[in-house]
Amino acid sequence: MKKILNILSFALLLGGCSSFLEEYSQDLAKIEGVEDLDEILLGEAYLPFSAVTDLGNYNGYAIENPRFQCIHYMADELSKFTPHNENDVAGLQSSMFGWHTWQSMVGLTYDKDKYVAENQDWEQAYQSINACNSLLSEAGKLTPANEREALEIERVKGEAAFLRALYYFELVNLYGKPYCSANLAVPAIPLKLSVMVEDRDYTCATVSEVYEQILKDLETAETSLARTSVKNFPYRADITAVYLLKSRVLLYMQDWKNALEYADKTLKNKQELLDLTSFNGDEVLGESSPETIFSMGGYVMAYSIHPIRGMKDKVWKNLPNYIISEDLLQAFEEEGENDLRTRHYICKDTLGYVGSTLEVPYVEAWIFRKVRGWENASTRNFSDNFLFRTAEAYLNGAEAATLAGDEATARTLLKKLRDKRLRASGAITESGQQLADLIRLERQRELCLEGHRWFDLRRYSVREKYPYSKTITHSYTKYEMQGGLGVAKPVESKGYTLQENDLAYTLALPREVLDFQPTLANNFRPERPGMSYTPPVFPGVTPPGGVVEPDPKDSPIYKAGYKFGMEQCWELQGEGSLYDLYDQAPYESYSDDWFLWCEGVEDGWNDSLEWL
Repeated sequence: MKKILNILSFALLLGGCSSFLEEYSQDLAKIEGVEDLDEILLGEAYLPFSAVTDLGNYNGYAIENPRFQCIHYMADELSKFTPHNENDVAGLQSSMFGWHTWQSMVGLTYDKDKYVAENQDWEQAYQSINACNSLLSEAGKLTPANEREALEIERVKGEAAFLRALYYFELVNLYGKPYCSANLAVPAIPLKLSVMVEDRDYTCATVSEVYEQILKDLETAETSLARTSVKNFPYRADITAVYLLKSRVLLYMQDWKNALEYADKTLKNKQELLDLTSFNGDEVLGESSPETIFSMGGYVMAYSIHPIRGMKDKVWKNLPNYIISEDLLQAFEEEGENDLRTRHYICKDTLGYVGSTLEVPYVEAWIFRKVRGWENASTRNFSDNFLFRTAEAYLNGAEAATLAGDEATARTLLKKLRDKRLRASGAITESGQQLADLIRLERQRELCLEGHRWFDLRRYSVREKYPYSKTITHSYTKYEMQGGLGVAKPVESKGYTLQENDLAYTLALPREVLDFQPTLANNFRPERPGMSYTPPVFPGVTPPGGVVEPDPKDSPIYKAGYKFGMEQCWELQGEGSLYDLYDQAPYESYSDDWFLWCEGVEDGWNDSLEWL
């Protein structure tokens, strides 16, 4: 690209940057062709790829671009597990505390001594929205040289409109009230549709206005992408993705007839489902799945919550940060082993670790299983929040048909999905409330941990027909390093409850945004103090591989030597002789195994040298 548009994001306008006060737009670079548009589309409008990076030298891992991760932790799908940050990538549990326990200020950690930025997703969304604004503006100014170029311009225009609709949909369902007649006039989020930098205070558009804009953008996307070819499937939006998103939006708006129409349009283009009755692969989500329609961003959640699983130093080590909640397990209980998703979406596994600095008794619990990140340190090039699948189209259509009074169509759609998910699906005979409840449970099971559940719980509570709300409890256990050897011990556990129709289903605007413009309307989110909580007790089990012989390095003698060697290395800044160290402690104290103590001294010294 010869000249790149300088994208000044709206996120920065509301996030503490004052450069927008200049009286002219900074978007001055010239777009010369569709190739320039495409480069901005890929570089600024689509989400950046997410990944996990090993920082090396015992510094742990960093998660790059973990966008919209909070959606997973607010819902009823996960429960906190790991009793120590040893396996906690980038301090996940601490950074997600405010979201996971529905705090008024989600950026504050448990001890209220640290603050995590609240505006990362907001900033990313508005940055991408502003890129879409630029693309939609500039696309209309280009004069195509031929029919092929005209179609390419239309394709870029359609993708940009789709993405803008998708970002506004995510934002309004995080920071705006759920769509219903009582909430239509309630302020939600700012709408920014122009590329120009404006010197003014912004106001929040209402829930109704935001949804109207989303539908306008989807109409534009539908018109533009209906006659253009798919490019780089599934990482670029196409007409099928537009149909599926529109069915979702209309479902949230309780427009049952049109939601069913667009679910049907989706399935006319793509109706394939992964058949779990014959599936023998390692992971069910991915670009090769027959039901994949669109993906954007990356899949870091599986690795974030379950980074390490396997033998380490001859000891089984499996400490996921979060495990599958009782709420989600109950959804699967009706079908039990008949439901093949309890092998491929979630699974039972042995958790725990008995090591030198951490002792977690071995137990059996349910864990996340949809992708291989549950087992190996890896990320995927498909999304954990923006993965569009045909399974959703079947569920959108079934729910819309039920609520529109077309129960026969609902049963047909639901049966097609269940035939691919259950060993024996059987006939669906439910009707009315029971049918609506079955579809709700199927949605909970099928779309678990793909970013749908939190939004579903919000809209169920205001649904005019067959409303649904529930009480959810999450917990947080604080651990501290105790003793000279650094063993992690629990200090206290607290439980937090989200009540039915709780005000906390709507996030307060990010603190950084309100600090910049306090006049923006904000959502009231009540303070949520924790109550005394007793974590559930899991029955003990034998780790894989049977009873493991104790590692000599786990003995108190070795540990004492290691601690001594480490401390001396730091005190002497690595200057000195190991042999001198051996003589600095009374022999009698370690007469049971002098050589093991010396081995500990040497290992402690050498490990500290790496740090120094």
